Amino acid sequence: MFNHWLAPLTTAMSLYHSDTAISLLSSGAPKNETGYRFLRCWIGDGLLTSKGKKWQRNRHLLTPAFHFNILKGYAQIANQCAKIMLDKWENLNDRSIDITGDVSLMTLDTMLKCAMSSNTDCQHVRNGHPYIKAVKEIAQIVTKRITTPYLFPDFIFWRSALGKQCKQALNVLHTHTEQIIAERRKSLKHSTKGPSQPSDNDSFFYSNRKMLDFLDILIQTRDEEGKGLTDREIRDEVDTFLFEGHDTTSSGISWALYNLAKHPEFQEKCREEVKLILGGKQSVEWNNLSKFSYLTMFMKESMRLYPPVFSIGRKHDEPMTLRSKLNKYPECVVPKGASSNLHIFALHRNELLWDKPQEFNPERFTQENIAKRPPHAYLPFSAGSRNCIGQNFAMNEMKIALAQTLQRYRLYLDDETPTPVMQPRLILQSKDGIFIKLKR
Repeated sequence: MFNHWLAPLTTAMSLYHSDTAISLLSSGAPKNETGYRFLRCWIGDGLLTSKGKKWQRNRHLLTPAFHFNILKGYAQIANQCAKIMLDKWENLNDRSIDITGDVSLMTLDTMLKCAMSSNTDCQHVRNGHPYIKAVKEIAQIVTKRITTPYLFPDFIFWRSALGKQCKQALNVLHTHTEQIIAERRKSLKHSTKGPSQPSDNDSFFYSNRKMLDFLDILIQTRDEEGKGLTDREIRDEVDTFLFEGHDTTSSGISWALYNLAKHPEFQEKCREEVKLILGGKQSVEWNNLSKFSYLTMFMKESMRLYPPVFSIGRKHDEPMTLRSKLNKYPECVVPKGASSNLHIFALHRNELLWDKPQEFNPERFTQENIAKRPPHAYLPFSAGSRNCIGQNFAMNEMKIALAQTLQRYRLYLDDETPTPVMQPRLILQSKDGIFIKLKR
């Protein structure tokens, strides 16, 4: 561990070992305000930023939205969106392409359709759609604010040119979401058959008009007292789902495609498995996903070296004691009121936990090798009570995108393709894009 200072303004204890990770994630400490508070203007008090009883209530209410039978319907959408992206890569004629923009639009398209059944055709209009443009602007503005200490105070930020630009983008985002929520409430009110609750015997859930989506779940859910979510709470959760499920999955897929191109021997093993399981089918079916064993190992190794969420923060409302399970290190007490960061990027490359950590090797994730490591040595989706609620959704979408790509193209690098430079923004991205070449 080490103490990390951001200018002279704030400090946090950075942790990057499995022993300290388990102490932090089992402590129940809420998210800190160092960076997360800058997202509140967009995602409000959603699952990512809320705490205490509100977080517990909403986490309980939202869990059915990620029931595996709900995810079955989303697999069809992921297939459709992946095919749109791959069609755009036809006839490149040996030209390298920066895949990050297309992958980002593909995951955003998937999220909009899964969350709100909203078809913006964003994969074709690029930055022309106002909603898509606003999403990108907000992500860039929040990143800029996090790394610019003089913009930390709200009094300064909202009076700056960047703050005014932020207000305009927020107005577009919130107006769009609120209109869809109002229309959906009206539609459900006049529906002859409302959306059904998840059941282990159902593969899809329909109202009288369409497949059940994330917004349907949010509108119909009720707690033990019969109270549902307010329109503001629904908006916060939809925006949170959109942000967390779009940017993070885009990062994971982009780096995985780069690693496929960089490691042709592993790419070929993945391709052979995909062809064997799909057997010539053009779409990845739900029952195929659990059979992609080698592809899953490859994806996990890619997220080990390039974790989309590279760090998470906590604010300690109680003292936290850090202990070593093997008693190798003396106990350390982090005092009440202090902040800690779990540095996932460093955890995944810690030579005390990983043999030759800089080397790319999917075999690390065989069942035998996983059993040899501490469970908290690998945390791309965090762990504990505040782990990523949408991790199965993300893994399924990544598998479908990679399988579809491998079925159609061979990916490769040569002397003309630049080496990507990692850059931590809201998620782990490349400074100047990720370039690869494709051929049929």
